[in-house]
Amino acid sequence: MAGISLQNRLIIHELIAEYSHHVDNYRGDDWANLFVEEGKLTGIPNPIIGRQAFVDKARELQQGDKEYRHSISNVYLEPGATDEHAVVRAYGLVSDWAKTPPEMSMFVEYRFDVINTNSAWKILEMQVHNPYAK
Repeated sequence: MAGISLQNRLIIHELIAEYSHHVDNYRGDDWANLFVEEGKLTGIPNPIIGRQAFVDKARELQQGDKEYRHSISNVYLEPGATDEHAVVRAYGLVSDWAKTPPEMSMFVEYRFDVINTNSAWKILEMQVHNPYAK
């Protein structure tokens, strides 16, 4: 395996950046399309599995009393098992802008398993780990 090409690194970084914009703006279809058909978001109280579940969750978030904003930083990529797979690790600050002033909700560690589906890079699974949960 030769590693992750510069072009693929840029594409994957864009994929991770899109994640925050889609979820924070309740664009369920766009959020869901970042994942493979049976993609997963795990490490949360109610894991999300499958594209329709992401669409439904976006609708639920929009109707809730929180206005989350996700800031994903310190993104780095590791080669996966094949040239068409990568592991992305990052930190995430989640804040609630429905409050005045906005309030930090949590600081988490992310792990994204991503694959090249030949049409686009997609998320297989996104794992959320909250090392500071009480």
